[in-house]
Amino acid sequence: MKACRVFLLLIGLLAAAAAWAQARAETPAFVDSADECRAVGGAWLGNRGTWQAACQVPWARTECLQLGGAWTPMRAAPGGGICMAQVSLPATARQCTTSNGTWGPPGSSMPFCQPGTARAPVRAASDANKVCESQNDCMYGCVYQGPPKPTGAGVKGQCRPTSQIEGCYSMVEKGRLAGNICMK
Repeated sequence: MKACRVFLLLIGLLAAAAAWAQARAETPAFVDSADECRAVGGAWLGNRGTWQAACQVPWARTECLQLGGAWTPMRAAPGGGICMAQVSLPATARQCTTSNGTWGPPGSSMPFCQPGTARAPVRAASDANKVCESQNDCMYGCVYQGPPKPTGAGVKGQCRPTSQIEGCYSMVEKGRLAGNICMK
């Protein structure tokens, strides 16, 4: 009777190990960097005219699909096709923001990249509030701050204090009010 219990326990352990191995094999494999890609024998494909990079791995079709990769049949390729490994969501977001994109919208269940929409950091000007007469006199432009005046009126300007471009400004050029500009 004791031998039967031991045998059943062994069978149960083997079944659990097999189930764990099967679940492990079906867990997506993420390859998030060039280093990780090289470690699995793949080729990191970045700078392909897009913000997104990925790893082409030497996995067979069955293995590729089990690990969550994207398989593309190709007769000339070894194994009859190519496999692109998955890139994790956090790594995809990093790739987006690293290439000056905006990842979002925040809180979305289906975020996406808006390439080229990242705002440059606001920088302070070394010549902030210096008296100026033209745009070239200042690091970030010469603006008029005072009571309203008509375009073309003679004015003294001040150098903008930061690189921030949002807002409305009265531009000064050659000591005259050149007009107003508003930027979002």
